Amino acid sequence: MSNTKFSESCYLCNSDSSYIKTDNENRRHYLCSNESCGEYEISLSAMEHLIDNNDFKSQLLPLAKRCKGTDGLLEISIRGTAIAAKVRPRTEV
Repeated sequence: MSNTKFSESCYLCNSDSSYIKTDNENRRHYLCSNESCGEYEISLSAMEHLIDNNDFKSQLLPLAKRCKGTDGLLEISIRGTAIAAKVRPRTEV
């Protein structure tokens, strides 16, 4: 995992955020500054599938918010042909 932080708009809500690259740069671990959003890790393939799906992104905001500052991390990825979102313990990160 790279320790380099990048500043970029949050993928889910477009607020100020930072991320680090994880999983050999196949995922991004975001920390969003928006009180209605939070912390999550998203695969690059899930980002491609969600690029124009703002309704689904907005449904993920409460899950990301719930993970901010906890032992859980929202993981957004592709499983087969569907987007999967689950909260997992940080020990698996």
